[in-house]
Amino acid sequence: MNHQQSQIRRPSKPFGSFAALALLAFSSIASAQTLQGNPYRPAGADYQIYASQGIDSSTPLGKSGFATQVNTDFEFKPSIGVAYEKGGKMVQFGLGLYKNETNITQSTGLTIKYDSLVTAYSGSVTVMDFDLKDGATGFNPAKVEPLLTIFGVNNSVIATFNPGQIFPSMVQHTDNKGKGNDIWDINFGTLLSKANIGDTMISGFQLSADMANGEVANSDPYLLLSVGKTQTVPEPASMACLGLGVLMLVRRKKSRK
Repeated sequence: MNHQQSQIRRPSKPFGSFAALALLAFSSIASAQTLQGNPYRPAGADYQIYASQGIDSSTPLGKSGFATQVNTDFEFKPSIGVAYEKGGKMVQFGLGLYKNETNITQSTGLTIKYDSLVTAYSGSVTVMDFDLKDGATGFNPAKVEPLLTIFGVNNSVIATFNPGQIFPSMVQHTDNKGKGNDIWDINFGTLLSKANIGDTMISGFQLSADMANGEVANSDPYLLLSVGKTQTVPEPASMACLGLGVLMLVRRKKSRK
């Protein structure tokens, strides 16, 4: 897509159970983006979203000292992307590669931090706008390719998945005729199990853009659409109370015999 001009996407037919959200996503205008600050908490969410820039091999989580912000409705409504700082100005963007002021290629990123620990296999995220057609066998490096890093307790890195690992685990949304659109679910349980990583506790994850497989800046970015519901890990105190309750029930049954 050309980010220099506003473009109108005309609505297609409803997409089944995903109709309302996807219809909006593909019928928006590019000039409606809104800066949401940093971090940003969507209405009713049990997580916060942090925008970052300056992501590369030396700083995989991004660099500080910028006025980076989360933006919404860049190119599509609804969607979530990144506005990065360059030359004292904010550049409306999504998740992709750009060149900084010294002409070094770096990536923007979005980090989702859950309010409490959740089970890894329950995690998922929906992303969009890779310009992929039905029958695609992988991402197009001339467009953009994603990276996904999953964080454990105390923000330790459990795993980072590259484009070749992510693509086979993505599930595409389709319309009521079975035709695919460019909206994709990524299930963490699928990714982790394929990597022989068992279910564990996670605190969040980061989406960014790959630059190790021929991708170049400035890329046409992809966007975050939504974060899936998760299974919260019970607090130790809650687990203790649950265990005590079970023990009391067992004793009551024994006393009745």
